[in-house]
Amino acid sequence: MINFYEIRDQTNVKNLISALLKLVVSQRLLKSQETGELILVPEVMVVDNVIAACIRKEKFSVSEIEDAIQGNSDKGCVALIYSLAKLYVEGKLSLEQIKTQVEEKNYETLNRMIMQLNLRKKH
Repeated sequence: MINFYEIRDQTNVKNLISALLKLVVSQRLLKSQETGELILVPEVMVVDNVIAACIRKEKFSVSEIEDAIQGNSDKGCVALIYSLAKLYVEGKLSLEQIKTQVEEKNYETLNRMIMQLNLRKKH
């Protein structure tokens, strides 16, 4: 969205977005491996000072924002990778399905999250 504006206006647009944006909810619908029904896969970004600062940076980094979302679950953020891992552990999505939704560079994070969720499930 920021790239729609002229380069000279982008700093002002970033400042405005970072000041006004409070919450972003994204959702994907994937077919359940069991029933074929559509399953909601949510991602929630609650904009705090860290995320607002990421938006204002001269070199905007989506991966920094993804990291901030993963680190802010206590503030209500829900990372896409977490939602996918949770649905996999619940048996609703296959590993092949969730890997199509995640960049290859994030496979290790995905595997760690699956292991953590499996450990919690056992206790």
